[in-house]
Amino acid sequence: MVTLNNRQIEIINLLSKRDDYITIGNISKIFDISQRTIRNDLDSIEYALKGYKGILERKPRIGVKLTLDERETEKVLKMYNHKIYSTEERALFVLIIIMTKEKTTFEELAEMLQVSKNTIVQDLKLSEILLEEYDIKIKKKSYYGIFLNGNEDKIRSCLLELYKKSTSYLQLNIEKYLNKCLNKCLNTDISEIRNFIESVENLADVKYSEESLDELEVLINFSLCRMSIGNTIEYSMDYINEQKSTKNYKILKDSIEKLNCKVTENEICYLLKLFSGAKSTLGNFINTNPEVDKLAANIIRDMCDVININPIEDIDFKEQMALHLKVAIFRLKNNLIIDNPMLEEIKYKMSFVYNITEKILLQYEEILNFKFPESEIAYIAMYFDALFERNVKHKFSYKVLIICNGGLATSSLLKTRIGTMIPELEVVDICRLRDVERNVKKNEVDFLISTVPFTLGDYKVIQVNPLLELSDIEKIKAETFRRKYENHCKFFVKKVQNKSQSGISKILPEKYSQIGVEIKDWQEAIKVAAEPLIKDKKIKRQYVSEMIKVIETLGNYMVFIPEIAFVHAEPTFVIENSVSVLVLNKPIKFGSKQETIVKVIVVLANKNENMNLVNLVNIITKEGNIKKLKEATCYEDIENIE
Repeated sequence: MVTLNNRQIEIINLLSKRDDYITIGNISKIFDISQRTIRNDLDSIEYALKGYKGILERKPRIGVKLTLDERETEKVLKMYNHKIYSTEERALFVLIIIMTKEKTTFEELAEMLQVSKNTIVQDLKLSEILLEEYDIKIKKKSYYGIFLNGNEDKIRSCLLELYKKSTSYLQLNIEKYLNKCLNKCLNTDISEIRNFIESVENLADVKYSEESLDELEVLINFSLCRMSIGNTIEYSMDYINEQKSTKNYKILKDSIEKLNCKVTENEICYLLKLFSGAKSTLGNFINTNPEVDKLAANIIRDMCDVININPIEDIDFKEQMALHLKVAIFRLKNNLIIDNPMLEEIKYKMSFVYNITEKILLQYEEILNFKFPESEIAYIAMYFDALFERNVKHKFSYKVLIICNGGLATSSLLKTRIGTMIPELEVVDICRLRDVERNVKKNEVDFLISTVPFTLGDYKVIQVNPLLELSDIEKIKAETFRRKYENHCKFFVKKVQNKSQSGISKILPEKYSQIGVEIKDWQEAIKVAAEPLIKDKKIKRQYVSEMIKVIETLGNYMVFIPEIAFVHAEPTFVIENSVSVLVLNKPIKFGSKQETIVKVIVVLANKNENMNLVNLVNIITKEGNIKKLKEATCYEDIENIE
């Protein structure tokens, strides 16, 4: 049987999420390897798919397309993924094995992972590096074995973080391993843990989110495994007595009988911390804290100030947001990690909201004595965006003019379907093609919807079938979303613009600016735009691949100003905050999911919080500046933008 490596598995993942063709050239740019290597990978994938209900189509000059339903995709990945682990994956798995055993040996680890002893020796070095930030040590003792040394609370928190760092398919193996340990050590299975959690939910009148239920299962499972090998949490008697007086402690104690093992008072206090820090969809398990309540109220007030709404409005929503903040603060104060699987999508699609949220939370970090992680900033940004949507979105309406040369029945049907399918649009009028110019002078419109092909100056014209097919609806929704996103960004820029902001020459220095460049390929344009930052050691070359991958995966959300793309990615490969700009000689088609026209590419590299994007957009969107930037022929043209 052929073995698939991690890159080949990632290629299957990429192809399975697309319903259109992608060229080998584009795949090679996403993974930053040669087209020849990609062709070899596709040969291996094609061979691996034999026996499955799927087809890998490879058409010259068109591209590659994988036709494989979700269930078959899962089968393929389960079959091939476990055959080979990367060094980092083995290092993670080695740690989890060591954490769940009193002691182990190089030989035992090598046998479990099906690699040589020398490989495990090297993997263990990476495992030790991964533990450095937790102040946990791996000890190796002759004639005894390998074991952990460190604070028990930190070891358990570390396990959850390592578990979540693992790839999704590796997690399945880890979960299976933990369940096996639980059964072997305590003669208990996962169903008893689930019954225990359900009992707590019923007695406390609370319902936890699916994500929190999964997290609780893993942590309780791991905690019981640690207890079985003699590693327990220790708290002071004063702390234990304080917790024993609470209603929630009694609920946990009453529910413990669901577990087929003895749990000490110390461990009940630890479980109390886990349940208090879990996110709920109904009710809450966290004890009230007046100081935290006040702090949450202040953060919400700051957000309301930004979007200029009355803090006493929308009480139910703010109570939900306040509860989330209280749980988040509890988790951060108690070293419980916060994971957000949507982090990168939020940072990319909601850049302004994320940046403003980060700025608001920053001022409270000194009071709280901890730093808000990106994952939690992203969660709060989601609440902030929802607050904005509920209270401000009505200020943004989009007016369209319908051009239809058919009769009354055709135009009426088209108007009705647009109103039903896209209710946020206001149809100001319906007219014939010969009357368009007169109508746009009489009515203020955002764009035009027409059943006949034509152009009209700078107006966006979307041609549709009179019966408004699904593809037509998608085109109209895409344009509506683009305008909505652009208006939202402008709204936030005006609200948070820094009065002492730097001029454009400070944000975009000459050495990072390239003007009048001739390029036809958008991926190549991003590479060229980023080159000055790579040369000046502001970013690593891998940052380019990450930016391209983001656009391939999430779309063109950062082209919210016509023909100007603000591209960025995860800060892993950013060395220092910096910005570069590329002004093309001619516009090019940009993106792969939904192509748009772009003439300027701005590369944003943010290692930490800063207002470069907000300040830059604030300058560019001033009257006439968009045109000046797009038509710049030398750096002086950019420098003169005010």
